[in-house]
Amino acid sequence: MAQNNIIASQLAPFIPNVQNTYTRNYIDDIVKEHTFDYGGRTLLIDEGGKVLIDSFDSMVDSTVSNVEIQRAFNNGSASKLYQHGNDYVIYSAVPLIEDNEIIGVSFMTINANDTILSVDRIIERLMIIYSVSIVISMVISLFFSEIIATPIEKLTESVKSITLGNYETRVEVEGNDEIAELTQSFNLMSTQLYQVDDRRKKFVSNVSHELRTPMTSMKIVSETLLSKEHWDEPVYREFLGDINSEVERLNHIIDSLLYLVRIEKEELELDMSITYVNYLIEKVIKTIKPIAHKKQIEVSFISDNRIQINLDQEKMQQCLLNIVGNAVKYTPENGKVWIELIDGKDNIHINVNDNGIGIPEKDIPYIFDRFYRVDEARTRKTGGTGLGLSIAQQIVQLHQGLIAVSANNTGGTSVSIQLPKI
Repeated sequence: MAQNNIIASQLAPFIPNVQNTYTRNYIDDIVKEHTFDYGGRTLLIDEGGKVLIDSFDSMVDSTVSNVEIQRAFNNGSASKLYQHGNDYVIYSAVPLIEDNEIIGVSFMTINANDTILSVDRIIERLMIIYSVSIVISMVISLFFSEIIATPIEKLTESVKSITLGNYETRVEVEGNDEIAELTQSFNLMSTQLYQVDDRRKKFVSNVSHELRTPMTSMKIVSETLLSKEHWDEPVYREFLGDINSEVERLNHIIDSLLYLVRIEKEELELDMSITYVNYLIEKVIKTIKPIAHKKQIEVSFISDNRIQINLDQEKMQQCLLNIVGNAVKYTPENGKVWIELIDGKDNIHINVNDNGIGIPEKDIPYIFDRFYRVDEARTRKTGGTGLGLSIAQQIVQLHQGLIAVSANNTGGTSVSIQLPKI
């Protein structure tokens, strides 16, 4: 088709003078030169279908017509492959255009046996390559499926084990591929599930213990009262006072647990408002002062300037009451508790310090765990539940803040709260 277009565009201007001997010979030479190079045959046909030039010279002045020639006269090039017996022939027709008018058609035929044979050979080779590729792909697939399937089967078995509650299940990590990353993620998940389950068991155990203690105490007092028909009124009052104290302790534990559950379920909504933090701390100190006064503990507040930020005043007040209350509770008589308010660039810092008995370094990582106690005997004496710092931590985290506990220079404890300036 490309060769035919070259002939048509080169010879179209000479077709009107084809009767001129010199012009005819020139056209005939060009047609034969281009056609013989391709081993084909070219006919130049006028508007009536009459052959003007034939590269084989045998069809000059004959009339020819076919589908391709008709399409070329309709201003469209055409080509098609035909089979005649065992031979394949390509027909190609291109319009001869002069001054935007079709004055004839250049019709070329080329034997396509060699082309078809070459295509057949290429197809045969491709089929061989395709077949070999399939075999190689199957071998590689089987090889890699074994490599991939084995660790996945191990993971599957481990997942089944975890669903049965065996959270200590681990899978050996091999290699550095995606399966190895998946295995590492699985082991991390398994470790976290184990830690969660362990905390759950400890929590249930602690709750049971905390609830059983006051219940046991009330049962003993009640049985004592029932052991005799008559008691003096002062004894009744003393025993009933003990029962009332244990009931209050139970209520306090239950209220704290419900509060923690609400926080973790995200049922609590922060009622944010612009609050003077100085005023909030002074209000907390005013609430704690009566308890501190009984132990002759000095409670002071240190601040360079007035600071206001956006926070939930009620919940933050409860958080500070728990922390400052602990500081007063675990500071001996004639001790000191001082609160510092520091204005930072992006955050404010509230530091609650005391010169009390302090917290051993080994206990600091667990100080925010529910029901965790540094000294059981000391806690029984002070009447704590072990939930105050856990609640304080949850409230600070709800405010997108941070809380930490450390030992200070006086041998006591420092609790640091960092809140963003929202």
